[in-house]
Amino acid sequence: MYSIFEALLPIFLLVLLGVAFGRWQFPAPGFWITADRITYYVFLPALIIEKLAITSFTLEDFYSLTSILIFSVITVSVFVVAIRKILPVSAASFTSVFQGSIRPNSYVALAAAVALFGSNGLALTAIVMAGIIPLVNVLCVTSFSYYVPVKGKSGRNIIKGVISNPLVVACAIGIFLNTTKIGLPYVSNEFFKILSSAALPMGLISVGYGLRLQGAKGQVIPVLVASGLKLVVLPLLTYYFLNLTGTEGMRASVAILFSSVPCAVSSYILAGHLNGDQKLMATIITMETLAAFVTMPLMLVLMT
Repeated sequence: MYSIFEALLPIFLLVLLGVAFGRWQFPAPGFWITADRITYYVFLPALIIEKLAITSFTLEDFYSLTSILIFSVITVSVFVVAIRKILPVSAASFTSVFQGSIRPNSYVALAAAVALFGSNGLALTAIVMAGIIPLVNVLCVTSFSYYVPVKGKSGRNIIKGVISNPLVVACAIGIFLNTTKIGLPYVSNEFFKILSSAALPMGLISVGYGLRLQGAKGQVIPVLVASGLKLVVLPLLTYYFLNLTGTEGMRASVAILFSSVPCAVSSYILAGHLNGDQKLMATIITMETLAAFVTMPLMLVLMT
């Protein structure tokens, strides 16, 4: 366990650095909000394209990994909806619990994959993202549409938002370049490699900057429910489906890793746009990120 913790420690130190930058407003107010946008729309897509375009993988990798995680995510989603009536929360707060139970932090997942499994692990994680990110986006936006409907949010707009997601687009481009054997010709390989080198440090610091350390009073139960489902139940379900299908090796390890990461900071932004409970969402994100210091290494040790 020590070696896994040691590999993951730099990731969490960068997140804590982001927390410190947020507290000190360094280097300037609003800087990391802008930095997060360029990371999300430029640096991270460049990283995904660069790894997927040149790394060897098969369609079996894509189908086996994504199908297992799809089953896990849908199972947790159904369970959350089933216990809605016994949760002491409003409809808006429930959407925060829903997001907190299934939405993965891509920055943490990719950084952890590199630290533990190298470039091949990162490529497999990007493959998983190609299948899971669209599903999670649809499920989360659908929960808002049902529980706290907003006028003007049509099904067409939801589909358009999922298709135009920069990470989904990057995954599609990378898989296309790989399967067609085009790869990254001439100087494009070095260009993408340099451009993508900023993705993970910038992204992880932005994650820390976005954490809100002041808790939401009276919201202990929804925070515990969301955190328990995301950090414990989802990895356990993934482990069960991995054993059921006989999936082993790095593919299994990447699936466990991806399912055990905390909730994405982008959940807070979505809650604001779609009439959710931002205060509760911020608390869930913060608590899950802090708890993941312990739960991620533990899940990886117990299940890989």
